[in-house]
Amino acid sequence: MPEFLLLFSDNPGWLVLAVVISTFMLEDLAIVAAALLASAGQMEPSMAFAAVCVGMFIGDTALYLLGRSAHLWPWLGRKADHPLVAHHIGPLQQAPLHQLALIRCMPGLRTFGYIACGVARVPGAGFTLANLLSILVWAGMLFGVAFWLGSQYAEQLHDALWWLLPPALLLFVLAQRRSRQRLNVSEG
Repeated sequence: MPEFLLLFSDNPGWLVLAVVISTFMLEDLAIVAAALLASAGQMEPSMAFAAVCVGMFIGDTALYLLGRSAHLWPWLGRKADHPLVAHHIGPLQQAPLHQLALIRCMPGLRTFGYIACGVARVPGAGFTLANLLSILVWAGMLFGVAFWLGSQYAEQLHDALWWLLPPALLLFVLAQRRSRQRLNVSEG
């Protein structure tokens, strides 16, 4: 890992902030990156995991509140009238906890799923509890595996990781796009 990327500040708060903010863009990749930073000794493992969980919770709650506010502002309600949001509303009203767990495990559905939670008026307490549980389970599993792999293979992959990161990001984005296309085809 090029050290110049981590040495821009001596304050570990910058890394925590970077992890929190990165969860808003590519959540799963942020979890893996935080675990690899922790396995490389750049962050304390508990701090890295906490930063991931806080970022995920903030992002999910913001999407939920966006969906709830669609009931207050008609122009936002029209924007929330998306086929993927509509697809989730019925199941969320019938079994919100079960649906929230499924949404967490399906990359590409999270944004629409959490907005749909707000549109479907899933109770705030139920959403928060299910969201926290799904964050802890999902992030815990990904973080644990990435931390273990990072600890085991850090020496061998030290230089190769920076060459593998761009193709891995590209494959991740393409897989997300293909997953969304499949959903659109199955709905149509």
